[in-house]
Amino acid sequence: MREICGQWSLVGGLQLIAACFAAGTLFAAPAPPPAPTNNAGFYPLWQKAPPNTTDLVLIYQGGTQRSAWAPGEFAPYVSAADPRDHKEKWLFDGFLFIEYVNGRKHAFEEGLKLPPADKQDWEDLLARNFEPGQGLAALEQTCAETEKRIGRPLRPRQVVLTLPEPIEGATNWGALDGRQLDFSVPADRVAAGVWHIDRALKKWRELAPSHLTLAGFYFVPERTLGSTPRFLPLIAQKIHERGKLFFWIPYWQARGAADWQQHGFDAAWQQPNYFFHPELPDSRLREACEFARQHGLGLEMELDGRLMSNPQTFAPRFDAYLKAFEASGVKSSSSMAYYEGGGALLRLSKSDQPDARHYYDRLAEWVLDRQRLADEKAAAGPAR
Repeated sequence: MREICGQWSLVGGLQLIAACFAAGTLFAAPAPPPAPTNNAGFYPLWQKAPPNTTDLVLIYQGGTQRSAWAPGEFAPYVSAADPRDHKEKWLFDGFLFIEYVNGRKHAFEEGLKLPPADKQDWEDLLARNFEPGQGLAALEQTCAETEKRIGRPLRPRQVVLTLPEPIEGATNWGALDGRQLDFSVPADRVAAGVWHIDRALKKWRELAPSHLTLAGFYFVPERTLGSTPRFLPLIAQKIHERGKLFFWIPYWQARGAADWQQHGFDAAWQQPNYFFHPELPDSRLREACEFARQHGLGLEMELDGRLMSNPQTFAPRFDAYLKAFEASGVKSSSSMAYYEGGGALLRLSKSDQPDARHYYDRLAEWVLDRQRLADEKAAAGPAR
């Protein structure tokens, strides 16, 4: 949803603007965070036991409205030349393949005012992610080529796949075992989710990547858990039975964010939703950091192509994230996710404009610093 509100023209229409109003993110006003219930500390930068991704970048991939990712396009996400010593080093250690709507404008989550995706749409999402030479295969190829140049990373490169939401009340999804599913029935929602998970695991085994690890699945609705609380612990159990983990990145003030663990999630990152709204003060970032600290979440960095198209407005907001995250201890102690608008880092890395390339280099240096910290923790043995 955050991509719709920031770049709605990619999908288009007044329906999507209405969705942003419904989400409370279009022209959002500052609001205090919910009252803390504990003092859990940030979700850790790294820990021995999974989930232990340090820097998880969002890869928008799956719908035919987007170009599939090719091997060369992953290169600036997999590794980067350290701006300080110019040596190539491993960059992001986590890759979330995320999609919320497909090319037919069928929704993988509730609240978009679009028809719910059906079984074929879910199958098409998997097919596109596992397309030969594209998507996951392209990421695997890029990691293999990088390893030949700079050696194997100390820690695995992890992948998280989208789990579409079986939208409550939908009856158009399709049939399993000859029976039409009805998503007003919780067991049918779970059955569809398990079908998708098992299909994804089968395709992962067939791909058999040697440079990537499948960490688990991502629950794509981010605005609120809405009608899903009864469903989530059930599907989380099915994911865990298969040896995988369950992830979420909630909107600011999303219902369920404070008690994310009770819903079955294994790791979650808080969206500040600051970058997209120039009217919001920097205090939003401090509030998001404090909320995450109180409730055991990581934090999300947010940016998009407006760093290039409107740097006067959006470059200071990019700077504000780095400043706030360093001051609050996020940089040195918290796991992070990175929303970058579906290819902004790729465009920044290839820019022949020094000012634009500067933003890629700064973020790469930030991630490299954090990757070094995670490597040091991993090399030192169990985290204390």
